[in-house]
Amino acid sequence: MPLPSVLNGALQCTKLCKRTGIRCKNPCAYGSKVACKTHGSHKSRNVLRGTDHPRFSHGERTKEVETEHRRASITLLTLRDIGDYLNMFNGGHNSGRKPNGYRKYDMSDPEELALAILATVQDRQVK
Repeated sequence: MPLPSVLNGALQCTKLCKRTGIRCKNPCAYGSKVACKTHGSHKSRNVLRGTDHPRFSHGERTKEVETEHRRASITLLTLRDIGDYLNMFNGGHNSGRKPNGYRKYDMSDPEELALAILATVQDRQVK
């Protein structure tokens, strides 16, 4: 994909060069109508986010949804660990990477077992 060019219809930076006093020849930064990156345009402030973004389609992979999915995965894995400790399941474990924030509790220690149970209960109360 070619870079935006003033010759191809992109907006030109309106700032003046300090040294020469001539207008800057760079194209404006994405989402900006005044300045290029050199003259203080901040892409992170100008880019549309969420439903306002032109490529937004459904919202199934937003940060909020991913965080909620991660919490649910951590809760289910902790419940699975408790069930394995109590010999409730006889089968294989889930393969793949564990979600961020998952903590493997030592179920043989009563305090750790209590913490695991409290972690699953507190996660359900937050919702």
